[in-house]
Amino acid sequence: MQFLRNLIEKQRKLYHSPDSKFHKVWPLFDAFETFLFAPGHRAGRQGVHVRDYVDLKRVMNTVIIAMLPCLLWAIWNTGAQHFAAWAKVAAGKEYIVGWLQAMFAPNVAAPTGFDYVIFGLQRMLPILIVSYGVGLGIEMLFSVIRKEEVSEGYLVSGMLIALIVPASIPLWQLAIGVAFAVVLGKEVFGGTGMNIFNPAMLVRAFLFFAFAGQMSGDMVWVAGNNGNHLIDGYSQPTALAIAKASGGLDPAVAASDALTKVYTHSDLFFGNIPGSAGEVSKLCVLLGAFWLVFTGVGSWRVMVGGVLSLLASAFLMKTLSGASVGVLSLAPHEHLLCGGFLFGIVFMATDPVSSPETSIGKWIYGALIGFVTILVRTINPAYPEGTMLAILLLNAFAPGIDHFVVAANIKRRLARS
Repeated sequence: MQFLRNLIEKQRKLYHSPDSKFHKVWPLFDAFETFLFAPGHRAGRQGVHVRDYVDLKRVMNTVIIAMLPCLLWAIWNTGAQHFAAWAKVAAGKEYIVGWLQAMFAPNVAAPTGFDYVIFGLQRMLPILIVSYGVGLGIEMLFSVIRKEEVSEGYLVSGMLIALIVPASIPLWQLAIGVAFAVVLGKEVFGGTGMNIFNPAMLVRAFLFFAFAGQMSGDMVWVAGNNGNHLIDGYSQPTALAIAKASGGLDPAVAASDALTKVYTHSDLFFGNIPGSAGEVSKLCVLLGAFWLVFTGVGSWRVMVGGVLSLLASAFLMKTLSGASVGVLSLAPHEHLLCGGFLFGIVFMATDPVSSPETSIGKWIYGALIGFVTILVRTINPAYPEGTMLAILLLNAFAPGIDHFVVAANIKRRLARS
């Protein structure tokens, strides 16, 4: 490490001084140096200082560690769903291996767990590379233009984006979505810490409305080597899509029964289902939630408030409507097992930039996300999920929630004086 430290110090003179040869790209050199070593900032000799080892980089690394179980499961499950689907349609068809399979696992006549991992990496690695490459490239460009340090904020957003899109997403569409979210959803507001909306959720929203055919429906959830899908005509619905269609398919079959005919509750909890790469395994999400709460990085108030509100809202909607089919008839706990609510409330709603700062505000914010999610799921006739819209809507109202909480607190204090 001392050799690397000495090398960095020798190169610093080419970038740091205002009259140095490469000073214009000093933010890029500084970002590389602080990625390898802790920043060398020191407090002055006078005044009061708060010393803490928790900086933005360490916070981002903590969140990335929390998402690792979801990423690892996404790699495995993408391959598992691919080969499970291929087994249903493989009769008389030739299997075409992909680029990574050709190098490490060209023989997939009897796929094993190793084949699952290789195929999952084959799909997930390009998505991660595009997400980080486009996003970080744009952030570095803006840092050079503004002559500011490169922020580590996108380290989390890059992985989040890869985990909330289908494994079959065309990479060029993903690149456009990332560029849209980073430029118009983050940089125009001033960069990290200034954005109103969660950048990763903005990517999903943009892709959902701009390229609906690759982001919704039953055709996008199982990836293949022949184009975007396994074969033409193959489809695999998500759990919420099954519940949504239960009334139309057979009015006598309740949503819960229609759901459990295809996926058991253990499948829904452990993640043996198709869906967006990182949100299918509720167990992995809970492991990440525990780590975020344990380290104090994620707000447990937002998480608990959102979950309790979702359960209460689902129970009230089911009781008041008396519905026996459709999403309205799902049991409250099944709303937690279906869709991406848990992933959203743990990793996106807890974003400290786009969520409230007051303790009471966090409870209100989480509760409203849970309520709006159920409202969209049950009332909207076409859109089976509601987490994306709920989080983006409440991102916009987060400053207002804090304002009214602080104003109410000031009013109570004045009344006591």
